[in-house]
Amino acid sequence: MTSDALSQGNVVQVTLYGALVLLCLLGNSLVLLTVLAMTVKRGTMAASDLLLANLSTVNLLLTAMRNTLIFTADLGLQLSLSAAWCRVFMFTWVLLRAMSTWATSCLSIFHCRTIRKQHPLGAREARGARDAAIAVSALWMANALYSLPALVYSSHMAGNTTLPPMLVSSTIRPLLGCTWAFPSQQSGLAYATASLVIHETVPVVLMLGANVYTLHKLKGHVRAMGAENGVARFASERRAAKVILALVILFVGCWGTNTLAVSYHSFTSWPAAPFLLQAANFCASLFLGMSPLVILAGHSQLQRTLRRMICAR
Repeated sequence: MTSDALSQGNVVQVTLYGALVLLCLLGNSLVLLTVLAMTVKRGTMAASDLLLANLSTVNLLLTAMRNTLIFTADLGLQLSLSAAWCRVFMFTWVLLRAMSTWATSCLSIFHCRTIRKQHPLGAREARGARDAAIAVSALWMANALYSLPALVYSSHMAGNTTLPPMLVSSTIRPLLGCTWAFPSQQSGLAYATASLVIHETVPVVLMLGANVYTLHKLKGHVRAMGAENGVARFASERRAAKVILALVILFVGCWGTNTLAVSYHSFTSWPAAPFLLQAANFCASLFLGMSPLVILAGHSQLQRTLRRMICAR
């Protein structure tokens, strides 16, 4: 392949990645602002709105603090941090990636819990909002503890040294000069294995199981009340289940590809195939960019609030 072809391919790749990053920033900001507008109007935040705001905030921060930096590096802007700031940024990247996974899983689990318990509407909203706030706070604290090794085993590396990619970082070059510095290869693989199990496999199994149970439960409710009455009674729950299912499918497809591509290189000694790591970066950004579009397309209240915000201007 000629150098011109390589250059053109690189331009297309950087352009597409930049478009995804822009979509991530705009889409998640739009969802977050719309949820906040709904909360101000109601005077309270429902459990589902809290979970959506949490997911959008996490994905927005992850895009702003990592994907935009990858994009600027692809443009040729070489930035570098000190060793102390590298520890802070590595801790933040690990925390936000883990929270993105668990925030997506929380949507499935809480909707499943709502359908299963069937409290009266007022009690369900009050109790659900309180439980959602507790769960979100617990997740932030637990994932912060999990991310603490990044404050110890992070370092600054000068130059364009190429390193084996880790599950928590799909790039093979030190971003902002920051890289992992585990004392041994075994300890690095142990941390990557824990990440694969705790923050990739377990949440995916939980969200898939919760969605299958929710759809089965809703189908049973519709049959018990009669097709016409059941569909009308559980219309909003069915719509929410479809939106969450679409998010889960998008998550499994995008983050699954990212995880498999990076894990392949984390657990083997074969040379890194560039297209796999490119696919890993694109798929991670694809979920961050497409998830707010899925939410806005399937959430009728968000759509109405967004239309009012646009018309008011």
